[in-house]
Amino acid sequence: MSFSEKAIHPQDIANRRGKAGGRRPTGIAGWIESRTGMISASRSFLRWRVPKYVEQNLLYSLGGLTLIALIFQVFTGLCLTFYYDPGIEAAYNSVDYITYQVPLGWLVRSIHHYNASAIVVLVFLHLLRTFSFSAYKRPRELTWLSGVGLLLITLGFGFTGYLLPWDQKGYWATTVGTQIAGQVPVVGGMLSTLMRGGTGLGQLTLTRFYVTHVALLPGVIFLLILFHLQQHRHHGVAPSILKRDQAKSSTVPFFPNWVNTTLLLGLGLLAILIFLSWRERAPLAFPANPADTDYNPKPEWYFLFLFELLHYAPGAIEPLLIVVVPLVVIGSMILLPFIDTGEERRPWRKPLTSFIALFYVGVIVVFTYLGW
Repeated sequence: MSFSEKAIHPQDIANRRGKAGGRRPTGIAGWIESRTGMISASRSFLRWRVPKYVEQNLLYSLGGLTLIALIFQVFTGLCLTFYYDPGIEAAYNSVDYITYQVPLGWLVRSIHHYNASAIVVLVFLHLLRTFSFSAYKRPRELTWLSGVGLLLITLGFGFTGYLLPWDQKGYWATTVGTQIAGQVPVVGGMLSTLMRGGTGLGQLTLTRFYVTHVALLPGVIFLLILFHLQQHRHHGVAPSILKRDQAKSSTVPFFPNWVNTTLLLGLGLLAILIFLSWRERAPLAFPANPADTDYNPKPEWYFLFLFELLHYAPGAIEPLLIVVVPLVVIGSMILLPFIDTGEERRPWRKPLTSFIALFYVGVIVVFTYLGW
């Protein structure tokens, strides 16, 4: 049998991989590597190289910081589920118990509350940075679309979590939210009934929002994050829009350079969340009272622009705005990478797309301020 025909033993392949990837692990680490290959896979992951200008620009760390914020949210959410009771007779009391009796319960709940807003801000800024750097262009269309999906799921977390304390604020804000959904032409009634589980808010509503918040949305966002990261690694960092950065061809390893920067930003975010929690605990209004029709509800700030925009719309066109505004904004974000297919990446050389983006941001900021 010739040399080319000889069968190569799997252990020989492993030995070659070990030599190529550096010193082979021994002991327990060697046992884990020989059974799972996780050590070499993690080394390959950490040794991924990125352009040096990425390390020097904090805007490139927005994605990693968002992931860290999501980890904070998952951890605090899991802690809260140990004490939360998703029943209309017990939900409010369980949240009250968490806030005022469980050791450090006020801190965990407050971090969860403030971090929800931080995630919305970070995802929005990350998308805005991606847009400004034209990182949605070919071949990164799916990376952009998965980012848009992450923004929508983040907003879904905010909407479904608002009702869970079963207090006046959450109850009436959800009532208004489901009423707005009910005004959607043709399918509004079915959509409202599906969200509420009936004609009004009750146990079925709370159960559906709870299951969606702690099971359905986490499962979807986990898969979407994995896909988003895979696409990012597959295509690499998008080219810089600045010529001086493009001229620098040097690269640095993902770990520790970029990782350390992101971890330091994550610690800074945690410090801010703890400070906000210490300064003012997460709010808890009076228990939900369906008979109190005088209560003036307002949604969370990231829904406030749409809530306020509807105040300026005549009643006849309000259902139309409910559909048109989200459809135009989200639809244009989805179609963006398939419409803007040119080679130009500098935003100041793309006046139309840049103007539309600035218009969207301006409308959101102005109407959020007016609603505030």
